[in-house]
Parts: sequence; C-alpha cells; structure tokens
Amino acid sequence: MEKQDLSNRAPTPEEEPYYEEALNEMNSGERRPGIYAKALADSLGDKKKVDSLYLEYRAQSLKEEAERIAEEERIAEEKIAEEERIAEEERIAEEERIAEEERIAEEGSKITYALNNQMVFSDLLKGLLVSMVILALVVMILSGYLFS
Repeated sequence: MEKQDLSNRAPTPEEEPYYEEALNEMNSGERRPGIYAKALADSLGDKKKVDSLYLEYRAQSLKEEAERIAEEERIAEEKIAEEERIAEEERIAEEERIAEEERIAEEGSKITYALNNQMVFSDLLKGLLVSMVILALVVMILSGYLFS
C-alpha cells in the first residue's frame, strides 16, 4: 500500500467516517495487527507517531475496503441487469417464435381451406362434365331414334 501524506490537510467529508471508525477501534483497544505493525515500522521507533500513523493507515484501509465492496456491489448489479436483459431477450424471442408458429399454422389453414375449396370446385366440374357427357349421349341416342 502506497503511503500518502495526508498530514497537511483535513479529511474530506467522505473520509471523516473512516477516521472516526479507526479512532473508535483504537480507543476500544481493537487494532489490526498488520496495520499496527506497519505503523510501528514507519514510526522509526518514535512511539508518539505510532497512533497517528495507525489512524492514517486504518482510515485508508477502511476507505479502500468500502470502495472494494462498492465495486463488488456495482459488478453484482451489472451482472443482475445483464441476466435480466438476457432473460427479456429470451422471452421476446420465445414470443416471436410462438407468433411465427401461429402465423405458419394460420397460413397452413388458409392453404388447406383453399385446397379443399379447389377440390370441391374440381369435383363439381367433374360432375358437370360427366353430366354433360351423359346428356350428349342421351341426345345422340334420342337423335338416332328420332331421325332414323
């Protein structure tokens, strides 16, 4: 962790809660051993600087942890949004597929209806043709009897 020289400025309103939490931890006797060891090492034996350095390092640690958590939450939210987008796309694709199947089925029904009508018409024409042939035969037979 890169040491920042924060001693010449007051913490920003966003940083204050981190310093407050670090101070509360220190006053309650809680100390993170690794951060405390770093403060001891950087104090170069000056016991008066240890607490100051610890507060600075711990506040920075809390801030970085909060930023990491915020980033993880942002990534999780993006993942959820992406999953919802994919689910919506899949739902729309399924609706379109069903609509296409229904359209094809309707087209099939129309074609079947048209073919059935064509077959009925064809059957009527055949019947009419047969009737005309029979009528022609009857006329020929009757003509032969009448004119013979």
